[in-house]
Amino acid sequence: GAVPLALYGYQKHMVESFHKHRMVVALTSRQNGKTTVAAAYLLWRAMFYEDTKILVVANKLKQAIEIMDRIKYSYDECPDYIKCGAKEYNKTSIAFDNGSKIEAVATTADAGRGKSITILYVDEMAFLPANIASAFWTSIQPVLSTGGSCIVTSTPRTDEDQFAQIWKGAQPAMDEYGNIEDTEVGPNGFFPICVTWREHPDRDEAWAAPFRSSLGPARFQQEFECVSGDTKVDLKNHD
Repeated sequence: GAVPLALYGYQKHMVESFHKHRMVVALTSRQNGKTTVAAAYLLWRAMFYEDTKILVVANKLKQAIEIMDRIKYSYDECPDYIKCGAKEYNKTSIAFDNGSKIEAVATTADAGRGKSITILYVDEMAFLPANIASAFWTSIQPVLSTGGSCIVTSTPRTDEDQFAQIWKGAQPAMDEYGNIEDTEVGPNGFFPICVTWREHPDRDEAWAAPFRSSLGPARFQQEFECVSGDTKVDLKNHD
């Protein structure tokens, strides 16, 4: 049944980061509610900021529609006194009477090309086919360069895919003396967030043990510890 969205501490940090920074990349473990939190934030932005154009992209259209379903469900459950009127309400989009619109599409090489986008949300980017991810990211750069915001979330997959490259580019740079520069965003302009299973207040080793046993150490690290291959996340930099 319906469960009120009471945010955990790490989820509040995610929302605050989405709103504060123009570009955010979130490396998260499975089952931490990242998509639900992002969906709620995108709905809030669309309803409370006029003329906001939001594009939601995912690996397949089915996944994009699932995200849109979460957005529409949240909208339906909102009390009437804060709802914007919906001028368009269908399977892949919802448009409001304040000029804002949320649209969901599958990721293709041309997804977003030629569109006016306020916020781009890319879900589970690490799992896009390599050729599509690279072409899409190249084609969307002119759109983002005009001032659009971008939120990218995913669990890790490999050390070399497009998501991994964005994540690496968001890490703090070092100066010529080897000291970490005191900046919130990385050289690529992205603010990094890392959320492992340990951030969830209701999870402990007793919760993790069955998953670790059934998945094996390597897959458990990838799915829940945000570790891909030989790349380990330095959590001290992403508190």
